[in-house]
Parts: sequence; C-alpha cells; structure tokens
Amino acid sequence: MMVNLKYRVYEAQNFGESDTYLVAMSSVREISVREEIARGERLMQLGSLVAEVDKRNEAISIADCEL
Repeated sequence: MMVNLKYRVYEAQNFGESDTYLVAMSSVREISVREEIARGERLMQLGSLVAEVDKRNEAISIADCEL
C-alpha cells in the first residue's frame, strides 16, 4: 500500500511568545506533533494552514523551520 504523503506548512506560535513563524511537517508527522502538543510535551500551538504541497523541499523553502 502506497501512502500519498503531503507536506504542510502551518503558522505556529510558542506559548508565552507573541511572535509567529511558519513550520513545515509531513502529514504523518503532523499526527504525532498534535499529540505532543496535547500532552504538553511541545509548548506551541499550530495556527492556520498556509500551504499543502507534494514535495518536502518545497514545504521547507516556504517555512522558517521543519519538524
């Protein structure tokens, strides 16, 4: 079975900070990132979806960082 992997870029903000940034992650990684946020292991919140692309390098070129 082949997974149709997508790469997403979200606005993000660290708790206690006012600055926002763009973060790239795969659709598979997004699941664990959201779980880490919910458990309080990752002190950030995801905002609006900025882009969804098929190529990792394209997502990285849009974002400020990658998870």
